[in-house]
Amino acid sequence: MFATFIKFKTIAEKFFSTSIKQIQIDNGGEFTSNQFKNFLTTKGIYHRLTCPHTSQQNGIAERKHRHIQEMGLTFLTQSSLSPQYWVDAFLTSVFLINRLPSKVLDNKTPYFLLHKTEPLYKDFSVFGCACDPLLPPYTEHKLAFRSKKFLFLGYSNYQKGYRCLDLRIKRVYISRHVIFDE
Repeated sequence: MFATFIKFKTIAEKFFSTSIKQIQIDNGGEFTSNQFKNFLTTKGIYHRLTCPHTSQQNGIAERKHRHIQEMGLTFLTQSSLSPQYWVDAFLTSVFLINRLPSKVLDNKTPYFLLHKTEPLYKDFSVFGCACDPLLPPYTEHKLAFRSKKFLFLGYSNYQKGYRCLDLRIKRVYISRHVIFDE
């Protein structure tokens, strides 16, 4: 978790030209270590801990966590995918939540507030639907099929592409060119 925080801090500073001023977190062991406390002190970040066993003090974070969890579980249920794909369902939930207008943000999207551009809604697809990605980069020879049936597992965090699951071999392919059967 400590490494994740350092990565997040670096992204915030470099990509968004801002710094973290304070952080409020629970009393998890990864947040109370001397190494973590020293890191925050050297960076000038105010560190506040919630009282033990009082999730209400993290109210906004707890509600957002519940929102992500409920959306992800809904995706798994409607797609009839097993719980082993919960990570994909939850990541897709976060992807969509960040691109949907929020009343708290005066009907703006978190994506717009960070990037100053509107998200592209035409790229949205139904989680778990059948899809046909273009596969030539992955095929073994040029006479192999260019596509086959896959399941849509969400959006790639690192490329501008879709995550497509081959159920036969349980492998995820990332492709920009996908035809969806919703």
